[in-house]
Amino acid sequence: MKTMVRAGLVAVLATVLAAPVQAAPVQAAPVQAATVKQVTSTCRAGGFSGTFTLRYETSGGYHHPIGSITTSGPYIGDSGTQTLRISYSDGLGTHAVYSWTGPATNGTQYFPAGLAIPATARGTASTKFDNGTTPCTATVPIT
Repeated sequence: MKTMVRAGLVAVLATVLAAPVQAAPVQAAPVQAATVKQVTSTCRAGGFSGTFTLRYETSGGYHHPIGSITTSGPYIGDSGTQTLRISYSDGLGTHAVYSWTGPATNGTQYFPAGLAIPATARGTASTKFDNGTTPCTATVPIT
């Protein structure tokens, strides 16, 4: 009887020791939401001035412009124009990503989805405020 118990214990022990060790499951790091960055520039010409703020986020190796906020004055909203240009340089040339021209208004503008600037390139966004006599341009870097 002792021999059978010992044989059984040896068999159980051999089975336990021979069983493959399973590693604990690896959990992926949580995906973090992209942080929205905001950069602002002001321009001035005589008594006229304009302020341009670009909002963008960085994810997947690209900067994604999402919108802008502009203010200008005095009185440019009555008759002025505004030209917005977003571009980047990558050593091979300058590439336009987005451009828009319209009436100069104070407020927020949202860009179409899908705009992308390689994070390794030098990006810029500029808005030219033009009231017909004293235009100025506000430019911000995208880094």
